[in-house]
Amino acid sequence: MSNSLALLLVSLGLLACKDAPPVDDSGLPDMDFGDGPCAEKAVELGTLYCAHQLPEDGWTTLTRPAGAVDQVRATKYLASATDEAPLPSLFVNVNALDLHYDLLTQVFPEYYSELDRLDYMALVVDPQERSYYAGNLAEYIDPKGGSFFGFTIWDDPADTTTTIQYDDALKVYTDLLARIDPRLLADRPLTFVPNSGNQREEVVSWTDAAFPIRGVEDGVSYEAYTVAVGYGTVRLFTLAELERAEAEASFGFQDLLILEEAPFDIERVIAGAVTGSRQGELSHLNVRSAARGTPNCFVKDALTELAAWEGQLARLECGEDGLSVQAATLAEAEVFWAELRPDPVTIPAVDLTQTALMPLWELPTATVDERRAGLTAYGAKGTNLAVLTQRVDPALTLDGFLTPFVAYHSFLQAGTWTVDLGLGEAEYSFAETLEAWHNDPDFLTDGALRRERLEALRDAMEDAPQDAELLDALTAQIIETFGSDTVMVRFRSSSNAEDGLEFSGAGLYQSESACAADEWDADTKGPSLCDSDTNKERSLSEALGEVFASVWTTEAWEEREWYGIDHIQAEMAVLVNTRSENEQANIVAFTGDPNDITDDRLLVNAQLGAWDVVSAEPGVVPEKVYLTVSGGVVTKIERVSPSSQVEAGEVVLTDAQLEALGAALVNIIDVMPLDHSPAEGHDVVWDTEWKVLEDGRLIVKQIRPFQR
Repeated sequence: MSNSLALLLVSLGLLACKDAPPVDDSGLPDMDFGDGPCAEKAVELGTLYCAHQLPEDGWTTLTRPAGAVDQVRATKYLASATDEAPLPSLFVNVNALDLHYDLLTQVFPEYYSELDRLDYMALVVDPQERSYYAGNLAEYIDPKGGSFFGFTIWDDPADTTTTIQYDDALKVYTDLLARIDPRLLADRPLTFVPNSGNQREEVVSWTDAAFPIRGVEDGVSYEAYTVAVGYGTVRLFTLAELERAEAEASFGFQDLLILEEAPFDIERVIAGAVTGSRQGELSHLNVRSAARGTPNCFVKDALTELAAWEGQLARLECGEDGLSVQAATLAEAEVFWAELRPDPVTIPAVDLTQTALMPLWELPTATVDERRAGLTAYGAKGTNLAVLTQRVDPALTLDGFLTPFVAYHSFLQAGTWTVDLGLGEAEYSFAETLEAWHNDPDFLTDGALRRERLEALRDAMEDAPQDAELLDALTAQIIETFGSDTVMVRFRSSSNAEDGLEFSGAGLYQSESACAADEWDADTKGPSLCDSDTNKERSLSEALGEVFASVWTTEAWEEREWYGIDHIQAEMAVLVNTRSENEQANIVAFTGDPNDITDDRLLVNAQLGAWDVVSAEPGVVPEKVYLTVSGGVVTKIERVSPSSQVEAGEVVLTDAQLEALGAALVNIIDVMPLDHSPAEGHDVVWDTEWKVLEDGRLIVKQIRPFQR
């Protein structure tokens, strides 16, 4: 554990100072924690991260003081659910690592280096996919006197199909019983503790259980996990409603969540949480709240107790002895949010004097000043690609041109819709609407209201007519650049709020295919004149509207807000490229390991066909490869993990393709001018995106700086 993390945990009351356990000559605790992978990793890494046996004198080594009102100390366990699980059952040393996920990915990367959050949840929660049971093991205070060892088993409280059954609990009980020193259990029996409403209903039928079960009513009505204050709009959710809200990104760091039950996890940053069921001492929500310093506590019947606060801006405090909720002002809340967020990011001001559609080959890029001028007129994505296109082998590039910011800016001024901005419904421009909303406390503080308004605005923007002169100019430029108005092209976002060192904005904005011929035919019916397999038309107007409107998705707004970006300053230019179809592979490649400043191997992630590398569906993982380069050529290919989309023994990229890609990346390092100054202690590598086209040609489609 790092010193900074230890200090944080001490300050939050999650880690107490204690006498160090005895150690042997290696510096490891001199106790019998059992043989196996955990013992091997302890010797290899010099730290005890887990143990396969729990000796009598090892309890305090693996646990830390529990903040729960009825618990003394706690740790976590993983219990093998199948014979195929690569790790035998184990206890986590929570003084070294907080999360099961960290243990799997950081201590056992040979098995779990590619494990993402959704895969992890399936690994420990999904009955069809489960490799391990996961939960907490704690010493509980028995209200009748004495204490007992209680174990929980995690499932998804929002999904009854995952609810732990009797056979599951018996399997975990038997496994843990065999691994805990009997002397620890002499007067403190191992007991199953239901930790969700579904589990409490389920155990009622376990009348002849072969193990003790804690009673449903534990007498606890309040429990604080992170003692802290938060400001935000109070939002009440059942677990089903929370699942939908997470999918729609309809809450964020300006919201206080009151939840029917404690969820498995909440990935989005929030201002605070109150749950109607108790949380595990080391649950994901508990750990994340502690790390962020945001209030987190349990209140019995939380939805009922706090129903009157729904939709109100409030100051919520999870105190040592109870919950306090008070009305708050926007000014008070903004002070809190400013302290919670990272330092504000300033995005480049745009140049609205540039009106020309600019071919990638013709944008001036020889000097720093010329490249900066390109950024302010045509955006980062388009300018970066123009800089690269002019400096590498033309065989690696796609044709294309840039549409300036002024087109979007003019669209906001000219486009209108009917909306109520506080004085009744009237016709306002999109620009007037956005200005009014960003001065409206309700819009700024109510995530649900904001999402509703932004959805309506995007619909209006997508339906609004585009400037006729712009459509004429785009058609002429498409014919000049691509040779015909029946070539399908791709309109790609090139905003001033993406592809920066401090704010990448990756994946926030829309790309759309477009066909100039569809714009000018006599109807709006498909198929497209550029692609008979596309059943609907892909007009220039429609594609522009969707790219322009994507500035105002909820996800984009929330991400910019978190980084303190002025939304009104966010503008959209457009990069127009040839559309790639039937590609053999998609590739994301870094010119150094993005997570390790000392590792200059090229990192390549590749996926078969049109499968996405960075926004894949759950369970779809790319091929991962490291390339060592010397003298401008690839000298070593390390295939770390295969793609989930190929047959065993097959690869996405051949050695020859990887060697060609490596040579191209080395050339990019040599020729790409770096106009960015990284923060102290950091450097910059290039984050690039490539495709292998249907004909086998390797092309680069995007490049941006990445600070590591």
